Amino acid sequence: MVIYIINLKIKIMPILVESNNATNTARNTGANRQVLEGPVVKYAIATTEQEFATTTAAKALESWKTDVLLKKIIPFYDLEELAVADTADSYYEGNTKYKTANGKKIRTFNMMIGLPSHNAVASYDGKKMRLYEFTDKQEIKAISNDGVKVKGQMVTIEVGKRVDAMKDKPPYTPVTLTYEDYREFENDGHILRPDWSPTVEVKGIIDAIIELVSQSATSVKFKVLENDTKDPITSLKNDDISYTTTDGAAITHSFIVADANGVYELTGTDFPTKGILNGTGVLAKVEDSYEIIAEAIMH
Repeated sequence: MVIYIINLKIKIMPILVESNNATNTARNTGANRQVLEGPVVKYAIATTEQEFATTTAAKALESWKTDVLLKKIIPFYDLEELAVADTADSYYEGNTKYKTANGKKIRTFNMMIGLPSHNAVASYDGKKMRLYEFTDKQEIKAISNDGVKVKGQMVTIEVGKRVDAMKDKPPYTPVTLTYEDYREFENDGHILRPDWSPTVEVKGIIDAIIELVSQSATSVKFKVLENDTKDPITSLKNDDISYTTTDGAAITHSFIVADANGVYELTGTDFPTKGILNGTGVLAKVEDSYEIIAEAIMH
């Protein structure tokens, strides 16, 4: 008998995904160390049908950007004053003690945001959606029922009345998240550790408006501004802007990029007195993504 001894150097890859698939079977409790996730500092909600096909896809920034553009994922703003508001199980006690309801997992937090952002968040009030949690350790907390597909936990969103500013505190919007089943994460939790920062890189679509500067038969000048801050957006190209008649017919024109003051110009001949400027959908740019929320009608 010949025995071959092979010297192998095995490279141990860092853990990118931690999973937990609980069962009713008693399990071993040994662990040389505990790998604990960080506190949640930001949320992203998602449509109930949204999910990533694999953990690899869930860790890819492009997958997140794609679903944001498709409005399947909606990143929330930075949160403040996150608090636990769980409720206890309910019981009826007679000759025997009966459990009548499971306690709820509930989280409350505030977002210091302006009026347009408050109205954006309030549009999800009362809706049942999925929830991804981003921690201060660059982690994404999610679930996987089958160990392959990754999605967020199911929650119901309650958006409260906006609270006015005080001398020692900015105005804020209170939000309550009620989890459908606290066992979702305990049983099927996945903690993803991508090589990019979810709190920084996963951005929401910025609402934009068109501000008309001037118009004539040969020229239309305009700005495109962020709806909240009114900061100019200067990265748009010809395909990002639609210029039509009131009947929807395209108007032939040349496009001049934004100048130092953020003013775009369309040039041509015989422009109609009445025309409509609008965006062409969600506009994905290097710095951010935008959507023009209201057309500009010229008179």
